[in-house]
Formats: sequence, C-alpha cells, structure tokens
Amino acid sequence: MMNAFAIGAVLLVLLPGVPAPPGKNTISAANPMTSVAFNLKYLPVTMAEDNGNGDEMSGTDIQGRSQVLQNNSYTARNCQLYTSVGQLKAESSYQSMTSNGLGKACSYTSSKQYASGNKLHMVFAYNKAQCCNACVATAACVAASFQTSTKDHTGGQGPQEWEGFGIHITDVTSAKTTDGLAVSALESDFKARLGDHSAFDQFMDYSATFFTYDLQPYVDAFKADRVSHFVGQWKHKDDAWYSLIFLVEGSHYVIELVSTIKPTDVNTMPLMEQRMSDAHCEKFSLYQSHPAHVLLISSINRATSNIAQIEDVYTNLFQAKTTHTFDGEGVTKRCYSFDTSTNRLQFPPGPGGQALDEDVCFTARAADAAKDKILSVKGFEEMLWAVHAATIGNNADSMIDKYTDNHYALPLPAAGLSALSNFTSDDPYPITKDTRLAYACKQNYIIDPTGWSIQPIGQASWPKCSRVVVV
Repeated sequence: MMNAFAIGAVLLVLLPGVPAPPGKNTISAANPMTSVAFNLKYLPVTMAEDNGNGDEMSGTDIQGRSQVLQNNSYTARNCQLYTSVGQLKAESSYQSMTSNGLGKACSYTSSKQYASGNKLHMVFAYNKAQCCNACVATAACVAASFQTSTKDHTGGQGPQEWEGFGIHITDVTSAKTTDGLAVSALESDFKARLGDHSAFDQFMDYSATFFTYDLQPYVDAFKADRVSHFVGQWKHKDDAWYSLIFLVEGSHYVIELVSTIKPTDVNTMPLMEQRMSDAHCEKFSLYQSHPAHVLLISSINRATSNIAQIEDVYTNLFQAKTTHTFDGEGVTKRCYSFDTSTNRLQFPPGPGGQALDEDVCFTARAADAAKDKILSVKGFEEMLWAVHAATIGNNADSMIDKYTDNHYALPLPAAGLSALSNFTSDDPYPITKDTRLAYACKQNYIIDPTGWSIQPIGQASWPKCSRVVVV
C-alpha cells in the first residue's frame, strides 16, 4: 500500500434535512455560459436551482451548472427563448420575462405569454427563475416564456431531491492557474486532440457516461447543426451496445451517451472495449423509451497514466468496491463504486438520484505520439499538480486553485474515511508538483493521483484546515 497523507480525526456525515445528493461532475471553464447554453439546447437538462440570479454567485463567480431531467418529471420542453421581445397575450399558465443580463434577475410578467417575437429553441425549466437563467446563458436571448404545470418545483440551496445528476461548468474568476495552463488553453488542447471526432481519442476518457434509451435523437440533432461527435460500438456478453461521445462547446467537458439501439445513418462505428459495468448494462437494458430522451448517470471517468496507483488509492485507501475490470491490448480499465446506498441498483431509478448508482472509472491507454505533442495524459496530470503546488502550496485553507473545480461529488464510505484517518506519516504539505495525493480545505476536497478532485458529500475536518467545511 502506498503512503498517503496525514488525516487525523475525520468527520463526514450527511446533514439532517439535506436531500439525498444526485451526484455531480464539475469542471472549470473560460466561458461557462457558452457551455451550459449548449447543454440546454441539446440535452434534457435544467439550470441548477441554486445557480444564482442571472447565473452568478458572490458577484463574480459565473455558474453554468445544469442538472439532468428526472424520468418522472417533464416530457416536453416548457421554456421558449426569444431573440426579440414581442407582444404579450393573456395566458394563465405562463410566466414571461425579459433578461437583465448576467448577475441580475429577469423582469417578470405573470399570466402572460409572448404571442410574437423571433423564437430561438425551447429548453427545460422547473420554474420561471430557471427559464430566466437559461435565457441569460444563451447568446441572443432577450426574453422567454415559461409554461407552468403541476411538475414545477422551486427553492432550496444545494442539489434538490427533484433534480438529477449535475453537469456543472463554472468560472470562479478569482481563482488562478499559476504554473499551469490557462483554462482557455486547456480547452483548446482538448478541442485539438478530439478534432472532428472521426476516431476515438484518449482524452474522451475524461468524461461522464449516461445511459439513454435511443441515441438517434442526439445523432440527428448533432448532424443537423454540424456538431462533431464520435459513434462507436461495443459488446456486453452477446449484446450489442453503442456509444455517442462529444465535447461540450467551449469547454473540456466530454459526455458519453450509451444505448442498446443502433443509430442509423452513421458511416462508421469503431469497436470499443466494454464501456459500463456488467451490473449497469443489465440494469439499463431493462429501461424503456421516454418522450424527453432522459439521461441516467452510469459513471464518472478519468484517464490515468498510472493505473496501479489508482488501484491502490481507490481500493486500499478509499475502500471502494471494484465493479468493472478490463485488460486488453493497450487498454486497462478499472471502475469503482463507493457503494454508499443500500439500493444502488433499483429499477426504475428513484427520484433525485437517491440510489447514487454511479461508478468512478479510470482508463490507461497506450501513448499516442502525435496527439501527445498537443497534451498527454501524463502531461495533463503534471500540469494539474503544478497548479495545486503553486496555488495551495503549504496553505491548506487556500481558495485560489482554479483546478480544484475539476471534481466529482459523491459520499465516500465510512470505511474509506477510517482508512484515511490511520495515515499519520507523509503529510502532503507543502504540496509540490510531485505530490500525487492530497487534500484541500476548500470544500474539503481530496485530490487523487490524476490531479482531479473529489468532493465528499457532508462535513469533514482535515488536520491543517482552520475551519470545518459543510458542502
């Protein structure tokens, strides 16, 4: 077992009254509004309920955070965006609004719907404020009309039980990337590596994987708008499965959608290794179609340059359960579950993602000499740790590390936290560019060997933190 950092006494508990978290995968972005507008247009997602007025928090933090739609909520989009303000007509089930820009609430008109004006696309929203924030995020949108229904919800801080998995893209403008790549440069590197998506690229392993019943609606939408995407095929036992992979516009957020239904009008579908655990394949194969083409989270994924180190940390320290193993020519894959729910494999999925049936997967692949000249997996890891060293250094309470915003949020099991608390040597501070496991007090992050972070759900106390952080 590898040496780790000193933790001391650790407390991690879910707070009373806090809804069961749906999980999330977060990245930093140079322009979160571009990215969340893309997701709102093409995916069944809503703006996060606590995104802040006009998608801004604390007066500076720009929030492009969205949550996937639950399978028991809306079946059709209910927020119409407009590029111009038209005439209003009386409609009791509508709330209409005009945008006042980033960081500001909209101006609302009750029981009215726009009867004219130039329409953009429609998006999903649980309430008028989410519809407003969708308009603020969308370039050229100046107004919107929200159709109310019995499915609506409103209010609350943090993830709500009526929200699904979080696709969070954010810009904490005060945070730094000292000694590393600017976020915009990293986004350019991802875009260059993935290119036209005609072939699989190792950086597609930095992703979130969702099951959806049918890929065809997404393939059709991307083709119509010339959005680059990759389609591959793979097998689970004797069953054929298909994956659609794409890069969210203006970001380094990669999304993979999987289905058992073969999409049509696709020129080539390269063979891939099995993309989900056996348990997830068996569960999702039972799922039926949904009018909104909902997405159900399967895994959060990372590439790695050292799979042995990942195995040590996740199995021996975090006490994670291995859910999927693949060893092939030039490819090694490991998936883990923290197994924090007693009902992980419930079917159909429960509201709010309460079963937390999410794996965390890592893949090591043979080097690609040409692509690695842009940025390699190892180079990416070295860059992230260089930033952690330069921004956090010996100050565990530092809050200026922009790349700790690259994280996922799931509860770690008590056994894993107990194991961590037993490590009393090799404290990571001061963090250096050669560190490969650490913690940061900002939102009680654990930084794993890839340089990406974990945000345990609840409350934790770390040895060099001056405060207990609640998340």
